[in-house]
Amino acid sequence: MIATQIFLKTLLKLPRPAVLLSSLLAALAAAGSAIGLMGAAAWLISSAALHPPLAALTLAITAVRAFGIGRAVFRYLERYLSHKLAFHSFTKLQLFLYDQAAAAIPLREGRTAQGHWLQALTSGCSTLRDFYVRGLLPPVINLLLLIAIITGLYPVAGKIALLLIPLFLLHLLLPYWTSLEPIQSAGTYRTLLDDSINGRDELCAAGSWPAFLPQLDQQANTLKEQQQQESARNYRCDLLLQLLDALVFSLLLASLAQSVLIDSSLNFIDLSVWLMILLAELQELQPLTAAARSIYQSRQAAQSILVQPRPQSPTKNISHSDRSNSLLTVEQLTFGYHPKIPILHGLSFHIMRGQHTALVGDSGSGKTTLAGLICGFWPIDSGSIQLTGQISANLQNAFLFTGTIRDNFQRLIPGISDAAILHCLQISQLSGWLDEQPAGLDTSLAADAQNLSGGQRSRLLTALALAKPGELLILDEPTAGLDKKTASALLTGLLSELDEQQRTLLLITHDSPAAFQMKQVIHL
Repeated sequence: MIATQIFLKTLLKLPRPAVLLSSLLAALAAAGSAIGLMGAAAWLISSAALHPPLAALTLAITAVRAFGIGRAVFRYLERYLSHKLAFHSFTKLQLFLYDQAAAAIPLREGRTAQGHWLQALTSGCSTLRDFYVRGLLPPVINLLLLIAIITGLYPVAGKIALLLIPLFLLHLLLPYWTSLEPIQSAGTYRTLLDDSINGRDELCAAGSWPAFLPQLDQQANTLKEQQQQESARNYRCDLLLQLLDALVFSLLLASLAQSVLIDSSLNFIDLSVWLMILLAELQELQPLTAAARSIYQSRQAAQSILVQPRPQSPTKNISHSDRSNSLLTVEQLTFGYHPKIPILHGLSFHIMRGQHTALVGDSGSGKTTLAGLICGFWPIDSGSIQLTGQISANLQNAFLFTGTIRDNFQRLIPGISDAAILHCLQISQLSGWLDEQPAGLDTSLAADAQNLSGGQRSRLLTALALAKPGELLILDEPTAGLDKKTASALLTGLLSELDEQQRTLLLITHDSPAAFQMKQVIHL
């Protein structure tokens, strides 16, 4: 809602009122000339066989030529003025966004997020530039033309003429509504590409590169499927609108024919003129589909670039007097899988008991490696890691055993009760899915839970890590691939449960809203 308000406030104050009004008038004159050309041509063709007076034919021929020339002249003038409007606003928008970028950079989410945001500034600015030409002018022009046509058509067609109003609204609203289902996999695929580019050395050194490539291929296929679904959805929308156009035109034709054959309030020449005018008006409705999608894209661009992100803020230092309550202390840590490729160098930080902490950084910066070092997977090169409590963790490439859900919990925590399992699954937002399984906790898992979706598998691993007693809970991207509602519910329930159990969370994440909920943020 805030982004929409900023979007309207910013975009509507950018253009010069005189240029905006002249563009609107030129576009209206061009569309009116096109409709007038069709009507004059229809009158000329249908009247020629009746041998009308020469003056009438001369006037009709002159009208056809005038409308034809006027359409070309006003169309050119419309293009000139509308593009002048767009590029003038584009310049002002660029200056506005430059000031915003200067105030926000460097972003607290790191260089990768900063690069994504700057790319969004560039592409989003171009999208917003086209808002005036493709999104704003067509609906206004069509509405004015529609009022004029309905005013002239109502006396001869009656209330049937009012059908043009809902048809106009459907052309504008239906494509907008169908655009409200954005492609969800684009962000996940982009993140995986970042991992493949920036974190390749780390993945190769850890031997995880061969296992990573199928994930990238799978996400690319998912993205392709969603793009195909979007194209099919747009095609169905366009087809439905064309059928509605044909239906309304048929009803208007029947009403006009009744006026000719029964009421005799119209003649066949009037009928032909009105039919050509209606066909021209239906043709003018077609750009509304693109206008609605342009409005939606502009609003999405506004959400991405007009709401200023938070600048980077350094992690607060912890005084020596507080270190006695430290759960995890890392001092001057240096580590690399290969001596010539250091991943972590001179890293120091503290995590106090109850101080939920987010670990953020660019892909390949060593977040998952650091979690593995805390768990003791590899010896460190230099420095120290001091932990004063037990650890439970869910890291990348964690394994799930073939068997039932209950088996996996009992392998990790022998003797765990079904109630405890169900409680952990509920906090991990899997209880709804489990209720749909006839076997419940006896639901079988394939090798490494390949019969679960990526989100279900991740939430199951989170539930397993939560069930394992440990003062420090380490979770690696637990909200990745989840929709915002599920991710928010998972994190809220998780923090509440950990506070009640007096446990501490170390969260590795790319999710900015999740990181902002932590008491401490560590940037690598």
